[in-house]
Amino acid sequence: MGDADVESGHIYVLRSLSDDPQIAGIQDLHKIGFSTTSVAQRIANASKQPTYLMAPVEIVEDYRAYNLKRSALEHLLHRVFAEARLDITQIDRKGRDYDPSEWFIVPRNVINQAINMIMSGEIVGYLYNPSAQRLVERE
Repeated sequence: MGDADVESGHIYVLRSLSDDPQIAGIQDLHKIGFSTTSVAQRIANASKQPTYLMAPVEIVEDYRAYNLKRSALEHLLHRVFAEARLDITQIDRKGRDYDPSEWFIVPRNVINQAINMIMSGEIVGYLYNPSAQRLVERE
């Protein structure tokens, strides 16, 4: 980190504490996101928000990010883990359908590897292979 580095926020990885059977039974289900505030502040009302599957969550990783643009980071994460995105529709408290987009079925060690590769810039050449449960070079 140099003098010109600017803290962008936090890349976080969460685990759902939902007791909903269609969510609770999914191993390696993680939300990967970005926040400009503290992660604890960001998730304060998780159980009332569809983006958190209407349930409390546990912080499993919290990385400080520097010199990252949120839109670029989210695009990268969504592209890398696209094949492992949770495909579920939930109903929010107002009765509206909601498709959470930042939840992925990926082992935590692979998420950590991807985040390190994002920070180093290496990630652009990789995608997640769900059957192999690892990052592989793009063809």
